[in-house]
Amino acid sequence: MKPKSPTRKSNLKAGHRNGRPALPEEERQSYVRHTRYNEAENTLLLANVKRTGMKNVSEYIRSVTLNPHIVPRLDESEMRIARNLSGMSNNFNQLLRLCHQRGLDAMARDVQYYLNRFRELFAKLSS
Repeated sequence: MKPKSPTRKSNLKAGHRNGRPALPEEERQSYVRHTRYNEAENTLLLANVKRTGMKNVSEYIRSVTLNPHIVPRLDESEMRIARNLSGMSNNFNQLLRLCHQRGLDAMARDVQYYLNRFRELFAKLSS
């Protein structure tokens, strides 16, 4: 007769468990608080969670109650403006390098154009 293969438990060393290591006691979240919401409040809560980009509702509620100042992530239009600003800043740096090489008088019109565009985008981002 063929001998039985050892089971997982018999392969374990004394005191060792399989799986994820346990969190230290001070990091465990062992208290549960139940809160009830009506339909409108729940919709608003979920919209706020999505707007801030948090992983889940529990994380959002914990952050709001323990640290009331949460900065939301940028939405699509703000991201587009930020990317545009980043590209323009690269162009502006190249333009300044040319100004140093060719002289400011030769580049004055281009510098004024980019300066006006920066002001427009900063105004959009600030509002």
